[in-house]
Amino acid sequence: MEIQLLSFMDGLHVGEPKQAVELWILGVNNRSGAVQYAMLSPSLQKQSRRKFEQNHWVTGQSSPWVSNFRLTKVEKLSESKLRYTVKYDLETSYKNFGSGQKIIIVEKNLEPFREYWFISSITTKYNQWEAFTPAETVLK
Repeated sequence: MEIQLLSFMDGLHVGEPKQAVELWILGVNNRSGAVQYAMLSPSLQKQSRRKFEQNHWVTGQSSPWVSNFRLTKVEKLSESKLRYTVKYDLETSYKNFGSGQKIIIVEKNLEPFREYWFISSITTKYNQWEAFTPAETVLK
C-alpha cells in the first residue's frame, strides 16, 4: 500500500504554483485527504500524516461544506515562494454560514531533477462552523 501511495503522490507533482493550490482545493471539495496530502511539503506531510490516517484520509464534514473557492490575491515572496489568499463560502442546502479565508504558501522544491511546487503552509481564521483539514494552522 505504501508503494501505491508514493506512486500516487509522485503522479500529482505539479509544475506551476497555482496548480498546487487548485489541486489542494479539489481535494477539499471532494473530501480527499490523499489529494490534499499529495500537495503538501515533505515537512507538512510528516507533521500531519497521523491526523490524515486517523480520519481514514477523509476530510471535511457533510454540512456546512465549503464552496465557491476564489483565489483573490497572489504575492510573490521570492523566486521559489508565493502566498495565495483564497476565499470561499460555507453553506448548506438551507442556509449560508458566511465565508472563510485561507492563506496558502506555495514553494518550489529545488532538488535537481525533482522540481515541483508544494504547499508549505495553510493558515485559516477559526470559524465554529468549519471543519479544518489536518495540515491547517487555525488562528483563533
